[in-house]
Amino acid sequence: MESARNKFTREIVEAEELWQLPSVDRNGYECGSCGMDVYPASYQKNNLKRPYFSLFHFTDHRDGCDVEGNKKTVAKGRKGSVRDELETSPGLSPSRLTLRDERVAVDPTLPVSSTQTSSTRSVRSDAHEEKARPVGRRAANTIRPICRAYLNFPYDRSMSLDVPGIDGKTYLSAFKKLGAGNKGIEQFARAQIFYAELAWPKAHEDEESLLIPLSAGEWSQERKLVRPYSVRVCWSQWSKYKKTVVRNEMEVVREEGIKAKKKNPKDRAYVFFIGEQDESDPTVFNVSDHRLICGLLGTLIFVS
Repeated sequence: MESARNKFTREIVEAEELWQLPSVDRNGYECGSCGMDVYPASYQKNNLKRPYFSLFHFTDHRDGCDVEGNKKTVAKGRKGSVRDELETSPGLSPSRLTLRDERVAVDPTLPVSSTQTSSTRSVRSDAHEEKARPVGRRAANTIRPICRAYLNFPYDRSMSLDVPGIDGKTYLSAFKKLGAGNKGIEQFARAQIFYAELAWPKAHEDEESLLIPLSAGEWSQERKLVRPYSVRVCWSQWSKYKKTVVRNEMEVVREEGIKAKKKNPKDRAYVFFIGEQDESDPTVFNVSDHRLICGLLGTLIFVS
């Protein structure tokens, strides 16, 4: 499972967020659909495998759980429109991006460890109110689930999307592939969710930033990349946990891309981000928030 619900804050937690936490409570999560207990796996900082949530041994999802149905929807969505299913599936196609304040809300009636199972800052909601809440598309706290939806549902990119600072109000208009059409280095007048294939060399890091090379930019007539784009993650003021999230994810998706080249050549490693194009060097995009960059492996499909 790519996400789960924090039992104490009631927030949906993306598995990659576990990299950021100083302490992970293995008993602090449940399935966001049916409420069955799940545990976090592969979240250690040195793991070169993407974190995930899994059911405990000898347990199964409750009847009517959406998890299996969501998998089928994703499979169908690569072949045609599944708009009706997406409208009633909270996590598959987020309707907007909401960047929340990150202070952990401490409930004095809960054990101390429960405050360390999430990096979000909202208080626990009333269980009865939560059950009564209508099912529908939810907000995302990072761009990751939004970018995952962009890859998973190419026939439904006309669905609405509200991202602060971005004029485009659909998935189709909010995203922009760098290097499309071999136009060379472009100057972009408006913000979008930019993305490009990740280059094979490792990202370079120092105290000030992480520089991620991309396989997009200006190509020579011999099809050599002579001026590549890159993403500069400006992290001098970040905590070590936030740095860990981005560093690990970029390395994991790079390894995923290398392995996928041998197994499924259609899959590519992509970097998605919202950043400002550098004024002095248009090949560089500066990203200042760890929630505005992610790396995903997938097959990119364009629908005419």
